[in-house]
Parts: sequence; C-alpha cells; structure tokens
Amino acid sequence: MSENMNPTNLSHTENSDELNAAATESVAEKTNESENPIMENESVIEEPSVITETEMISEVIAENVTTENFINEEPVKSELSNPIIENEVALEAVVESIELTEEEKELEEVSDDFPDFSNFSKQQLVDAAVAAVREKDAADATRIIKAVKPLLDHILDEEYNTALNKFIEDGGVKDDFEYKTDNARELFNNAAKELKQKKSDEKARQDSEKLVNLKKKEDILEQIRVLTESEETKDSLKRLKELQTEWKNVRNVSKENVERLWENYHVLIHRFYDRLGIFNELKDLDRRKNLDHKIDLTKKVTELALEPNIKKALIMLKKYQEDWRVIGPVPQESNDDIWNRFKQECDKIFEMIKAFQAEAERKREENLTAKKELLAKALELSNFNTTKIKEWLAKTNDASQLMEEWKKIGMVPMKVRESIWEEFKQARNTFFSNKNIFFKALHTERDKNLKAKTELCVKAEEISNNPIDLNRQTEDIKKLQDEWKKTGPVHEKISDAIWKRFRSACDLFFEKKAQHYAGQVDEQKKNLETKNAIIVKLEALLEKEDGANIIHELKAIQDEWNNTGFVPMNAKEAVSKKYSEINDKVFQKFRQANNELREMKDRTHLETMLNSPNGMMKVKREEKFIQDKIRGLRSDMETWDNNLGFFARVKGDNPMVEQIKDKIAHAQKQITQLEDKLKQIRIFIKQSTPKA
Repeated sequence: MSENMNPTNLSHTENSDELNAAATESVAEKTNESENPIMENESVIEEPSVITETEMISEVIAENVTTENFINEEPVKSELSNPIIENEVALEAVVESIELTEEEKELEEVSDDFPDFSNFSKQQLVDAAVAAVREKDAADATRIIKAVKPLLDHILDEEYNTALNKFIEDGGVKDDFEYKTDNARELFNNAAKELKQKKSDEKARQDSEKLVNLKKKEDILEQIRVLTESEETKDSLKRLKELQTEWKNVRNVSKENVERLWENYHVLIHRFYDRLGIFNELKDLDRRKNLDHKIDLTKKVTELALEPNIKKALIMLKKYQEDWRVIGPVPQESNDDIWNRFKQECDKIFEMIKAFQAEAERKREENLTAKKELLAKALELSNFNTTKIKEWLAKTNDASQLMEEWKKIGMVPMKVRESIWEEFKQARNTFFSNKNIFFKALHTERDKNLKAKTELCVKAEEISNNPIDLNRQTEDIKKLQDEWKKTGPVHEKISDAIWKRFRSACDLFFEKKAQHYAGQVDEQKKNLETKNAIIVKLEALLEKEDGANIIHELKAIQDEWNNTGFVPMNAKEAVSKKYSEINDKVFQKFRQANNELREMKDRTHLETMLNSPNGMMKVKREEKFIQDKIRGLRSDMETWDNNLGFFARVKGDNPMVEQIKDKIAHAQKQITQLEDKLKQIRIFIKQSTPKA
C-alpha cells in the first residue's frame, strides 16, 4: 500500500462544489420510461437524427443538485449514534439517485454501425422499423423508430404530391382528388404501437421485480436482526457476511423504500459489531479488511477521471458507491478520513460531468447557429423560380445538400428543436412543390424529345446493321450517344423502351467491332508466356547465395515485367499473384541489402500499384492513409500528455505514468518511420506525374 493511500494520511475535505447527485437517476428514468412521444403525436419527431448520449446526460445534469443539498441535511437518527452511519447515509443520497435496472445493458456502447437510413427506400424504412421493434430492446428500437419516421414521412409526402400533380395534369380538380396509398404508414404505426406496449410491459416487469426485491431485503434485515439478538457463536460473523453478500446481490427496489432499508441495514450491522465481544480479533481484522476495500474503491473512483465515456463513468460510479455501502465498518480512527477521501473523489467525477455538460450546451448553441444558417438558405430556395431545367436541377441538388448538411449537424436546444425543424421542412416542401408545378408544363417538350430520340435510334440501327468503316462509324455512334445525352427526357412510360432500343443498336455495333479485333487475344496469350518466363527468371534468383548484384537483377526483371503487355483476363490474377509471392521471397532472402533494398521493395510496391487500374488514385490513397495514421498517433500523444498532467497532481507513485510514457515513446518511433515512408511516396508521385 502506497503512503498516500494509508488511512492515517487521508485528509479531510470540506469540498462543497456543486455535484449532480440526481444524474444517473434521470438516466434510469429515461431508460425505464414507458411513454414515447412518437406513440402519442407523430408530429413531435425531430429531423432525421437520434437522441444522443450527450443529450441524455444533459437533461440529467439540468436538475443541478449539489453536494451541499444532501451532505448537510440532518441525518435520520437511529437508536445507535455512530459517525459512520451519518456519513454513509449521506453517501446513499448520491447512490440512490442512480437507479438503473440492468447495469450490464447500460454499460453497452452505442453501436458504431447504426444504419444510415437517409438512402433507404420506403419499404426498407418500414422493414427496419418493424424489425427493430421485434428484434431489438426497447431503447435501441426507440432510436430506430425516431430516425425512420421523418424520412418515411418525407417519402410519403413526396408520393402524395406527385400523385396530386399528375391528377391535376390529367385534367382533374384538386378538391376531387382521392389518394390511395399502400399500407406503409399503417405498418409503421403498428410497429410504434407495439413498441409502446413493449416498453409498458418492461416497466411492469421492473415494478414487479422491485416488489420482490423489497421483500427479499426485508427478509434479510429480519435475519440480521435475529442474528444481533441471538447469543454469539463462532459462526455468527460468518453468517453475517453471508447475509451481507445476499443483500448486495439484491438490486433495485422502489425509491421511496431505499433510505429506510439502508438506514435499518446500517443500524443492525453496527449493532452487531458493537455487541461482538468474544471475537474481537476477528472483528478488528474484519474492520481492517473493510478499510482496505474502501481504499481500493477510492482508487477506482479516482481512475474514473480517465474514462472517456461519460455514461460509462456514471454507471461505474454507481457500482462503486453500491460496493461502498455494502462494505462493513472500518476502524474508528480511520472512518472520517476514508469517507472524506471517497467523497472528494466522487465530487471530482461529478465536476467532470458538469464540465462535459457545459461543453455539450455550448455545442448545441453552435449547432443552432449552423441550422439557422441552413434555414435561411432553405427559405431562399422556397422563393426560387426559373424557366430553365438545369437551374431547377441545380437548385434541387442544393436542396438535397442542405438536407445532408442538416443531418450532419448535431442536436440543438430542446426548446427550439421541433420549431426549427418544421420551418426547415416546410421551406423545402415549398421548393419542391414549385418545382413540380414547373415540370407539369414539360409534356409537350417530352413529345418533341421522343421524336428526336426515335430518329437517333433509326440512325444507330442503320450503322449497326451495316458496319463498313469501323473507326469512322465508331465516332458516328459516339456522336449519336452525345446527342442522346443532350436530348431531354421523354414520358416515363416509354423511357425504358426507347432507351433499350437505342442501347441495343449501339451494343450490336460494338459487338461486331469486338469480333473484328478478336485477333488481339493471340497477342495476350504471347504476353502470358512472356510473363511466365519472367517468373522463371525470378525463381532462379532464389538459388543464388551472393546478393551483391541482386538489386540490379531485380530491377531488370521488374522493368521487363512492366513493359510486357496485357494478358488474358482469366489468367491475370493468378500470374500477378505468383509474381508477387516469388518477388517477396527474394526480398525476404536478401533483406540484408539494407535501406536500398527496402526502398526498392517499397518502390516496387508503388509501381505495381501505379500500373494497376486507377493506379495513381491508389498511390494517393496510400499517401492519405499514412497521413491519417500520423495524425491519429499525434492526437493520441496529445491525449496521453494531458493524462500525464493529470497524474502530476496526484500524490504518490502511479504505475500508469510509466505506461503512458512508454506509449508516447513508441508512438514517436512509429511517426518517424511513417514520415520516412510518406516522403518516399511523395517523391514517387512527383516522379510519376507527367510534366505539363
């Protein structure tokens, strides 16, 4: 045990900084909440996003309960007056504010692969909602339902507007329009109702479990009471420990019974220890063990300052506080010291949570500013009007981009969340409504486009049926294809048919051209024979013992390989794989050729990559990968360096300091190696880029 953890050295603290004692209680209430706004009123769902862990904690912190509010309350007086009881009752006010039903489940991280529903079809959205309710727990299902609903509403609104516009185009009157849709909304609403029932059943199950746990704890209290009033035996202390273990294993009870149960528990425990006479040595030993346990818990709370996941820190703090309550009394002279130390560390964790919340609130205000800027752009789009199709299409892209940017921005303050989303959605809907009105006038132009595309089909068919000059006619076909692209759209009902006719004519021409050039296959077969011969030369290098000229020989073989043309497609992968494997074996055998050989191997890798399809793009992707890795390592080093600053304020030796220093040194070494490799890649890119 280090000196700074000795109970005689633990100093008192009078820290009364604000502490959110109700933090995790609100988290649990949100977890156990049986009602969901989406079940009551579909219109309250915000834009396509989900409630984040940060937001959940922010609502918890908003209650602003302080350490002073409960530490300075007059403790409940029992028939036994003992300082540790008063101290631990105060701690229980912290602990019982954190009521979670399934600790392991709460500790699970939010899934990193949460689906991006933005590109889902209507049926996919409905299927996702139904599957979530049936296959996932209530919390995950709620997140998915909330993410799916606004996207599904948008698709259904688009379908309705499209059907209405077509009805009007066909000569109908808006008041006579009757819209018949599929059962997508009905299926979604049924899933939402099923989720509501699922959450209600879960709440009922938890309430029933709390009643059972209450009965179990009362039975344990009665057994402890009987034990304290019975004559001492050699097994009395052992039986008490068994009952304490049973007490710890019984979890949640209703909040209104918590304080009474814990008060009675501590009164009976201390009564037992006060009456224990014939086993004083065992009692003293047990108190010292209890002190060791509480010191260990204090250290664990201190380590929570390094936990990056705020939600997990809250859960673990709750667990440590529960463990503290179950541990029995400590030596009287150490009681106040260890309690003050433990409370001080708990205060630090809550201060960390408050800082997290302050940052979250600041970020929400930033998000609100960003969304207001997007709203202003959407309002500008709602007033847009033009007679040019390209401008409409360009603005449509702008509208879609606004939505993508909106999705990427995080949560805004709760009080304005729904209102700003409704304004943004209405502005976009107005834009698309104006766009639909414009395109109604394009029917006559579509007829004109159909006539033009039919003429292009006739010309393409004439060329494909009588190919004479392949080079000239190839250019003619390409020109027809360019004209096709420039010709506007036709009616949707015949769009696929006219396109298939034109494409079939073009495909027929290119098939005949391909047959004409089939003789090129023989050349590819010869190239395959050449590359197999090169592989034989490469294999011969494995038999050599002297590596003096190995670099020049490898370079010559590599140049010969790169200068050999294409091989048949069905043999390309196999021959390339064999060449690479033998090449690696040669490099492995003669790797003592120091930096020159390693650089050559790296360059060979880059040249092979460059000679593949989209080669330069792959090389630059390799460059970006190394850059990202260097940035990631530097970010880790900054985090570790900040952690060293934290440990510098903690008294005594700490083995984690040396671990962090080792991590920093290793990361710096990696960065140096990666920077050398990055330099080689950039030189290679510069040398491989054609000069203007």
